[in-house]
Amino acid sequence: MTRIPLPLALLALVACASGPAPRPASSPAGERIAWVDGTAGRLRFSDGGAGGPPVVFLHGLGGDLEVWRAQLDHLRARRRAVAYDQRGHGQSDPAGDGVYTLEALADDLEALRRGLGLERMVLVAHSMSGGVATTYAGRHPQRVAGLLYLDAVGDFSVHAPEQLRPHVEKALAAGPTAEGRRAQFAPDLQAPALPSTRERVLASVDRMAPAAFGPLFSSMLGLRDGRARLAPYRGPAAAVEVAEKPEPELAASALGLPRRVVPGVSHWLHLDAPGAVNRELDAFLASPPGR
Repeated sequence: MTRIPLPLALLALVACASGPAPRPASSPAGERIAWVDGTAGRLRFSDGGAGGPPVVFLHGLGGDLEVWRAQLDHLRARRRAVAYDQRGHGQSDPAGDGVYTLEALADDLEALRRGLGLERMVLVAHSMSGGVATTYAGRHPQRVAGLLYLDAVGDFSVHAPEQLRPHVEKALAAGPTAEGRRAQFAPDLQAPALPSTRERVLASVDRMAPAAFGPLFSSMLGLRDGRARLAPYRGPAAAVEVAEKPEPELAASALGLPRRVVPGVSHWLHLDAPGAVNRELDAFLASPPGR
């Protein structure tokens, strides 16, 4: 996996709301797929299972709720689990206000929480959404029962702005076309990523709003105060990552969290090795480490 000068894997970290909401889609027994009002458009969500605190999954840049299918199916036998398409992704609306930042995505998460009537929740965040979870937990610590970061960003302060500027400019240029976005993701979708992972990720990348890609990537690289953002939250938190050597911008090192490794997988570990990720999830929920 290419990690220098900036992990290529982190490239994956990275209609209006008026009128009647669409009818819920057909879904497995016990699952409800519908839409809730976010802060700048509707958000599609999947909700199912019972027991708590519920687990809410946050996909990375270019993803959608379906990347969590194996985790949703696993947990719902005993616990409520929710996943959703973030603004500009999947079947959620593009941002009606045109804003694509980690802070805006954290505001959408709070709108989802209110809309679904969740009191407290465990957040599981992949990639770019590590910054969303950190921002949310710092703003609403009383609403978070646990934080699990999956190969997720923590803080980019180890990189000078001039080091990151070419990557931002490249992402902004790539965003308007599906071919450009695919080219950004493709290098890290080679082995050890499974062919099915590559197909799944590129399909969701094709569906994202063109305007979302560059600004969200830029917002992610601008995350330089991770520990300060997270400081108000004092609950359980941990990181599961894919590299044997910790990367300084990822959550374990940047936020000072307990770290476990799933070896032999790509950045999309929950697609490559769902069983291993489910075991890590179960372990965290059974005995969440303190901070």
